[in-house]
Amino acid sequence: MLGILYYNRCRCNEEFSVVKKSKLKKYTQGKPIQYPSDIISKTFYIKCEKNLSLVAKFILNSFRNKYIYYAIDDILYLLNTNPIERDKLLSILYSPILSLQNNFYVNFFDIWIQEVYINEISKTNQFLQKDPKNFKTFDYIIIKFLYKTSSPVKKTDSLW
Repeated sequence: MLGILYYNRCRCNEEFSVVKKSKLKKYTQGKPIQYPSDIISKTFYIKCEKNLSLVAKFILNSFRNKYIYYAIDDILYLLNTNPIERDKLLSILYSPILSLQNNFYVNFFDIWIQEVYINEISKTNQFLQKDPKNFKTFDYIIIKFLYKTSSPVKKTDSLW
């Protein structure tokens, strides 16, 4: 065998070997995550009163074409040093997820994020006020989810 790194014997005199696995040589061998054929989309508009930081906006923009649990994992990993920003982003994602689960019987593992848009809008009229320090801005976050629905499980009747 060419792939064997070394032979070793254990105390019971059984021979075992360690084999080095070959790495993927072509990019086509790894399969990308595929959307199911019967998908439905739903768009949510979320108004965020407090301004998001540039890191949070960058993280939200990186969620395009991702599974929802990958997005939550990214938030938990990338923002572990900033718990306030982490909780804000998690609440932005959890509220539409709960709406999909409660209203459409969507499984958590059947939700994808297709698109994320962030629009920054100022509350005051820029032509009437000359001082730019008094402008209050807020963010509109538009998230388009893809999901697959399944019928709810019917509870079986007991035999007695």
